[in-house]
Amino acid sequence: MSIAGPWDDATEGSASKLNFMTNLSLPGDELEALDKSQFRIVFCTATSTGGNLIKDHTYAVDTEAEEFIDISSTGSHTHSGTDDGGGLLDIYSANPLFADTGALFMHNIDIAKWVETNTSTGDSTNDTDGSTGELSIKMSTGATSGASTTVAMKGLKLDFSKRSSFQFKARIGTATSLALHSGVNADDVTAVDSNTAKYDAEVCTVTNTNWNLRTASGSNKTSSDTGIAISTSRVGIRLEHYPDLGVPEVDMYLDANTVFQKTSDVPVSGTTAVANLMKHSLKNSTAADRTYFVYGNRLRYYISDNWV
Repeated sequence: MSIAGPWDDATEGSASKLNFMTNLSLPGDELEALDKSQFRIVFCTATSTGGNLIKDHTYAVDTEAEEFIDISSTGSHTHSGTDDGGGLLDIYSANPLFADTGALFMHNIDIAKWVETNTSTGDSTNDTDGSTGELSIKMSTGATSGASTTVAMKGLKLDFSKRSSFQFKARIGTATSLALHSGVNADDVTAVDSNTAKYDAEVCTVTNTNWNLRTASGSNKTSSDTGIAISTSRVGIRLEHYPDLGVPEVDMYLDANTVFQKTSDVPVSGTTAVANLMKHSLKNSTAADRTYFVYGNRLRYYISDNWV
């Protein structure tokens, strides 16, 4: 068996075999001075002047023992075939349960694609910004206190045991006397907060004037204050769901703010309802109109449904 073969109880611990099978850690100039035929994997502790090896990179010696191959990162490739990272179709075929709603709900947003539920004077319509021409769904409560409007998207069920990500762009018209929910499998804002598996961004100005992050595990629920104030400016929000971590969490990103992490009552099992894949829900708490403009949505998730 060759010098690189496996050890057994009778294998002699020679210097040649130990050198070949040990991962050396040396500065780049010392590594480049080695007889490459005596080594296989090396780690560079410092970049040497004029050398080719880079600090904190790991290298393998090629079969001909003529050069080091950087194995710290994968080179760019186009997924055009089996020798180029695997064919693109093969990648999709190997991940048939992954879905990305992508452009359909990110551009040319249209209320007709959503299930709309209104109470009292609430209503949702298509809107075009008069200054930028940006399209949105305009959610409006009307001037009756307690009125609401909700838009929900039907779709193949989301698997809460797998990672998912929901992001949207929105704007609050008047940042007082309102409540809203925006997220995955969220409750209507008019309903009692349930334990149904979910994660969503929410606002309730009766409680505070900050964005909050709500999660429910199926058996319990909590809402956590991010400490980030709401405003009437456009905001980009991204919710990242990690049920597979040692301590499951949901991360909330709001524009350039530091990520807010929530680890209590994070869902790790269950699915969304067919008619509640993603939702936006708005209610006022005053006899005056409150509006909420939703400009775009994107949900990336794994399906738990009749989908193979």
